[in-house]
Amino acid sequence: MRILEPIEPMEVVDQPVPAPNVVGESAAMRELLQTVARVGPKDVTVLVRGETGTGKELIASLVHAESARAARPLVRFNCAAIPAELAESELFGHARGAFTGADRARDGFFSVANGGTLVLDEIGELPPSIQAKLLRVLQEGEIQQVGTSRIERVDVRVIACTNRDLAAEARRGRFRIDLYYRLAVVELIVPPLREHREDIPSLAVQFAERYARRFGEHDVRLSPALIEALCERDWPGNVRELENTIARLVAVSGGGEIDVGLLDRTRPGYVDASPEKPGSRNKLSLRDQLAAYERRIIARTLATAAGNRSRTARLLGLSRSALFDRLKKYELGTELDDAAA
Repeated sequence: MRILEPIEPMEVVDQPVPAPNVVGESAAMRELLQTVARVGPKDVTVLVRGETGTGKELIASLVHAESARAARPLVRFNCAAIPAELAESELFGHARGAFTGADRARDGFFSVANGGTLVLDEIGELPPSIQAKLLRVLQEGEIQQVGTSRIERVDVRVIACTNRDLAAEARRGRFRIDLYYRLAVVELIVPPLREHREDIPSLAVQFAERYARRFGEHDVRLSPALIEALCERDWPGNVRELENTIARLVAVSGGGEIDVGLLDRTRPGYVDASPEKPGSRNKLSLRDQLAAYERRIIARTLATAAGNRSRTARLLGLSRSALFDRLKKYELGTELDDAAA
């Protein structure tokens, strides 16, 4: 797929999107994929809900690939990755001079996605004022750019993703109930990995093959003991955490069979308490150990902030751009986006 205008937090795919390869032999995943196959061709708004790292964006891409819009643009927008005061301009566009710094007119994401699909990730983070404007688009198919009275008709299928229970949020007054009903014409629940552990072996093998190719390793195999240990874990970070774990194992393995011992020795924050043997040395350099420690802190803070990247940046004392650089570096909450969300 060719990506146009890689501007955070938007991603645009301008070529037909092939159906993603979603591993799922468990009953829970088979039921989900069957529902996607039925819903995909029907031009309805879809809400994809699940814990962080379960693969919500992947399911959203699959819905698009199954639709009649598959040859049209697929636009992804992260509602939590941009300040509230800029969200309206980013979604609906703005005229030149509409606000300080608007030195040229710019189309919003709805205009870019016209005829195709707009995936709104972390929809629960959208400010209330923008929720009302989004409701109008869903009801009327019309947008109004900031700084102009011109009304533009758009034909966009919206797929919203969230790790929140929006129905409960609406009951508490934290999310518009009328918008929830508009978004959840069909609601797809992506199960956490602990509820379909039988898929872990296939996922682990797929990830091992992917990263063996990426890292130039050969004959990478996962030992039966390692597979068993992976299946016993709860994986609070879900598929994304599993993928990052396999990527780390393949990166430090040097190829061949990866045994369960490497799983513990390479986990973030691991300290080998056994006596050091003469002539032996830690396989991980100081730089690698510091990187693992930093990654662990960011992952924990991201979990504390329920996946909200703006809040995570504030807690860590980082700018949003610095946080995004580290998320990309450590493959946390990004696309590895292709494999989970």
